[in-house]
Amino acid sequence: MSDVLAFGELLWDVIDGVPYIGGAAFNFAAHLRLCGVSSSLVSRVGTDELGIRARREVKSLHVDASFITDDPVHPTGTVVATLQNGIPSYDIKTDVAWDFIQIPNGIPLPDPPRAFYFGTLAQRGEVSHDTLFRLLRAYPGIEVFFDVNLRQSFWNEAVIRESLPFATFVKLNDEESDKLSTILSGRHLGVCEFAAFLLREYPQLKAVITTLGADGCLVSEANGRQFQSPATPDKPVDTVGAGDAFSAAFIAAWLNGASAEEAARAGNIHGGLVASLPGAIPEQLTHEE
Repeated sequence: MSDVLAFGELLWDVIDGVPYIGGAAFNFAAHLRLCGVSSSLVSRVGTDELGIRARREVKSLHVDASFITDDPVHPTGTVVATLQNGIPSYDIKTDVAWDFIQIPNGIPLPDPPRAFYFGTLAQRGEVSHDTLFRLLRAYPGIEVFFDVNLRQSFWNEAVIRESLPFATFVKLNDEESDKLSTILSGRHLGVCEFAAFLLREYPQLKAVITTLGADGCLVSEANGRQFQSPATPDKPVDTVGAGDAFSAAFIAAWLNGASAEEAARAGNIHGGLVASLPGAIPEQLTHEE
């Protein structure tokens, strides 16, 4: 079994009419491999040309595809991404294969990994949501990395409240912290205060990681320690996939025995490098593997 099991979307980001393989869960799994940690992806693709190409990309990046299923009804997911000053906006297509992720009857669940990754977007479909929580309940006692990753209207308060009790690490950005603090606590809290609130409310959490863009990230640990880890000085080209790269490098370092501070530094370095190169999984990095 792979070290880390990632659950969620495998799709194509269409930028200026050109498709690029992506999806937060896949990006995370691919960057784990680039960080030297084995990964498996639980997802779903159509039986169309994009699905065939997606499987080829997964294989080329050495991510285990044993739990990627084929959907003969729904198309492979696509997202039309528009970049403005290096910042992406997204038109995420609905009713696509990754809305129907499932473990087919008769196939055993993956062996317990060392860590599990999930977000909110792949929970928008009832089938995928139910599969996710079947997996989460099957692996008590492992590290669970919840990347909040709010996208458009594809989330709600119930999804957040249902997800948080399973997480040992939560990652969100400063805008998400600002939005969720009012929803979850009933009042507006700053990033430090909201992280502390989450740690009090969910005692199984080991750390809350709040990314701050050019200012790096804030890490709040269950022991009460909070520290800010600075961003790397790389000049951003585009930020597509940089957050996923950060998450992968953070959990890879943690699984290899790093402290939260060392893991945050590794995340900032890898995320900054990805942001300085074109694409969510830059070819320069895959060629260096």
